Amino acid sequence: MQEGIVSAGEKEFPVNGRVSIGRTPENTISFPGDEKISRNHAYIEQRGEDFFLVDLGSSNGTKLNGVPMSGEHQLHNGDYAILGNSSVVVFTIKEDEPEEGEEDDGVENETEPVAETPPEEKKKNRVMLAGAGGALVLAVAIGGGAMYMASGSSCSATARILNPEPGDTITQATDIELETSDTGCVAKAIFTLDGAEFATAISEPYEATIDPKDHPDLADGNEHNLGIVLVDKYGERIFEPEPIALAFETRKVTPPANTTVAQNNSNTGPSTSKAVSLIDIQQMTAKLAKQVSPAAAYNLSNKQFLEEVQKRAAEYAQNGNFDRAAQYRDVINVAFVREQNLPAPFGYYLAMSRSKFSPAKQGADEGLFRMSTELATTNAYNGQCGTETLSDPAQNCAAKAAALYMKAILLGVFEGDAVYAAAAFGKSPADAGTWKASLPANRGDVWNVVKTPEERDRIARFFAAGIVAENPQKFGLNDRPLAELYKLAM
Repeated sequence: MQEGIVSAGEKEFPVNGRVSIGRTPENTISFPGDEKISRNHAYIEQRGEDFFLVDLGSSNGTKLNGVPMSGEHQLHNGDYAILGNSSVVVFTIKEDEPEEGEEDDGVENETEPVAETPPEEKKKNRVMLAGAGGALVLAVAIGGGAMYMASGSSCSATARILNPEPGDTITQATDIELETSDTGCVAKAIFTLDGAEFATAISEPYEATIDPKDHPDLADGNEHNLGIVLVDKYGERIFEPEPIALAFETRKVTPPANTTVAQNNSNTGPSTSKAVSLIDIQQMTAKLAKQVSPAAAYNLSNKQFLEEVQKRAAEYAQNGNFDRAAQYRDVINVAFVREQNLPAPFGYYLAMSRSKFSPAKQGADEGLFRMSTELATTNAYNGQCGTETLSDPAQNCAAKAAALYMKAILLGVFEGDAVYAAAAFGKSPADAGTWKASLPANRGDVWNVVKTPEERDRIARFFAAGIVAENPQKFGLNDRPLAELYKLAM
């Protein structure tokens, strides 16, 4: 009878029927400090001689051997599961073996009774047997992510994918570049897409090329996993890092009919209807994110997110954005950059996304930043305004109040994460903190992290306004990029 063992860190748990895994302590294996793991995340169950891993519809998912899974999958010796993209459990199988001196012919030996092995010795024996079987899997940290190495081979080679990078959109033939070490014992490197082999390299530098034309079915707007497996001369898989997520695009995507670039009678000239592909949208949003939050790592390749940004960008694609923003250059630069030391473009993108640089009052919201007097007064953000109001034509008060407010949200709540600060605009710092606490610790996958329509709309508009502001020609506009207004303030 086979014995299944689940290892979590240094602890081992025999699969006697079922081993439950989750965040709460009633589970057999619990990770109480890991917010990415669901209360009841998954379980491993023995059915006869077979073992199965079952995901219980967890919020952040489960990866089996680095590949996302749903429902249930049969386990094999040496498999590992990544729960919530953060914690790891390893599955091994121990085959029952005859005791020393015992015949394997079904006839009992007439020997002295063997003393019961102490529990701690049993544990040691189990670990030794699992290792001797060549399937014990160890988790080791390299760089920023978890990587996994089978201990059945003496080979200690490692590999990491340097190019492409996680979140990239593959639009043309792209060379895969690796960083490797101790590869003298490696017979070949296998490259996989969603777990399926598509290329093999048998010598260093273990290069391969990935071409979207060879994988037209992957240009579906979803993410797909690029993986690398190192194999020794005996065919043993000796190393397999966690795969990286990529998007594929093989064609230009025309915006829907209702997203034609708007016409404007500004004296800077009429705009021209121009289709902007999702690839362009993705590249521009990635660049914008680095401008406002250089330390953050976002995954901005989600197709639904890009389509929402694409759709809203048409609302901002109007000639005259530069001239409208230029009227308030000094008050925005002084308030946001000089006084509050916020990212130079941030105030412009925020104002454009919320008002298109029109300070006219809209309901309870006033000024370039559409801020309510109640929010400004309750939190004393307008304390430096004197007799000026948020609706004052000079917009000095509006800029000062918005900059002070955004500093509290951007730095005080979201530690410099401008995207989530923009999404939280309108919330008090306390409410923003409560909202942040409801989000997972890893907020890089923005569109899948933020589920509420209002916050999603703010994020999409922030990016849409920003990419139009900085790339007017891409949208068929006869306008100048807003960077000309703030680059001297940087």
